[in-house]
Amino acid sequence: MVSPGEEVDYINPTGGNQFCTIGYVYTGADLHTYAITAAHCRSDPASGYARDKRSGLTGKFVRTIFESPRSGGADYALIDFNTNSMASAFIDANHTLFTDDHPEPQVGETVCRIGVSSGQHCGQIAAAQGRDQYLTTGMPPSIPGDSGGPVWTPTSQGYAQIIGIWLGEKTTAAGQQYGRFASLSSGLRALSAPERPGQNASNPE
Repeated sequence: MVSPGEEVDYINPTGGNQFCTIGYVYTGADLHTYAITAAHCRSDPASGYARDKRSGLTGKFVRTIFESPRSGGADYALIDFNTNSMASAFIDANHTLFTDDHPEPQVGETVCRIGVSSGQHCGQIAAAQGRDQYLTTGMPPSIPGDSGGPVWTPTSQGYAQIIGIWLGEKTTAAGQQYGRFASLSSGLRALSAPERPGQNASNPE
């Protein structure tokens, strides 16, 4: 089983191993289990593989898209765990059921994030940044290893609507510090992520 909120290790035979947090998982129409995390978790885009720490399952990086953090652009990685695993319907650690829809984040929304290093925290979306990213306030700084984790809005039914992938922090020239995440719906489109069963190809969300 692979879950959002779990640790995913980047294993590189030449060294430079890293760890991050899984942000979103789903089962594709091909019955493969796919996971989304941050692209900067993979230090060498030409080699290495992913390993889910809790289960020990390994997967391959199918696609990574990384643009400069200053641009507010893409920072996404798609991992294929093949058919030897299952996609969990719950966020790891807090056991919250998450939904299949991923609306675009909205400024002013309350959002929560979870990372393997610092745990769960909630705050608000303060602003959009660039094409894909959003800035948050009200949360303590994240810690290395939190990158890639799920960002969600709580629903009135108590579910989690995962809308983003956590990236870290941004400090402005004036010294203001914000949290930073990338839109999940934008990431699924940018990665050309495989469809879920019964999904309309024109609507990846």
